[in-house]
Amino acid sequence: MNIPMVSILIAARNEENNILDLLRSLICLSYPKEKTQILIGNDGSTDKTDELIKGFMGHLSEHEKSMFQIHTIEKSIPGLKGKANVLAQLAHHAEGEYYFFTDADVEVPRHWIEKMLELLHENPSDKKAGVAVGITLVKNTHWFEACQALEWLFALKLMKTMNNYHIPSTGMGNNMMVTKEAYWAVGGYENIGFSIVEDYALYKAVIDKGYDFKQGFDASIMTVTKPPLNYFEQRKRWVAGGISTGSVLIYPALVQGFALPILLAISLFSWQIPLIVIGFNLLINAILGYQIFVRLGQLHLFKYIPVYTLYMYVFWFLQLVSYFLPTKLVWKGRDY
Repeated sequence: MNIPMVSILIAARNEENNILDLLRSLICLSYPKEKTQILIGNDGSTDKTDELIKGFMGHLSEHEKSMFQIHTIEKSIPGLKGKANVLAQLAHHAEGEYYFFTDADVEVPRHWIEKMLELLHENPSDKKAGVAVGITLVKNTHWFEACQALEWLFALKLMKTMNNYHIPSTGMGNNMMVTKEAYWAVGGYENIGFSIVEDYALYKAVIDKGYDFKQGFDASIMTVTKPPLNYFEQRKRWVAGGISTGSVLIYPALVQGFALPILLAISLFSWQIPLIVIGFNLLINAILGYQIFVRLGQLHLFKYIPVYTLYMYVFWFLQLVSYFLPTKLVWKGRDY
């Protein structure tokens, strides 16, 4: 049986609070270690990221240690910056037939590699395989984090439904796989150029080149991420990226963002209509949410459906306000 070599590409910038959880999950991957290459780009970290990585590797066996390559990113490829610049440089060291992308604040499931490969090649009659996207769960300990978890899962369910009708949606840089052939066919990030949403840019470039795409929706390919420390910084980046790239998902996002002021305006003439709309929204969320949570083994999230329904009206409006405010777009301590 031919077991392909895979490369996992990770950009890390000031991740001292996250990197060890990721490294522990990578060591526990069930995929053969001799067929797994892990490339980490230390992108100008000023905290203990580098020290923690080296300390972790010091406790590994030689066989485990051989999986890892740590690269210090000290220069920028012309036209690139931030995460896209790191991934572009790591790709030149990748030896695998498949490039896996995740983030430094993520934990990957044990069978991640095998299940993503199965997803990409699940239908041999499809066009040549190019890109596969998994799903992600936001860790949650209180209502606000739980609402973000629900938000991701509902969006990913929409992406899966679009995939079923062969409609492309978006890439997801914390859980995505691209074939080596497809990556270099589009010229890599050097040819794609800089985007604040580099995952979508790569995803779109691969599909535009004629490669097939897959969206999974299964617990076996579900990574786990921590909620962002700077919520509105992340959301400003997402909205800016969606608008600049013309992602199809930006349109329902804009509709959601403008829903609150529209309902408030309607309530001046009829308070019953907003209540009916929100009540119907709550019912749909409960029905779809139950199906999602059962499938992914996350039924404990069901109790947050009512607050999540209100969260989407309030916080998507606030995200639009944040986007339109004349403030700099900041991510990972850098201005964009």
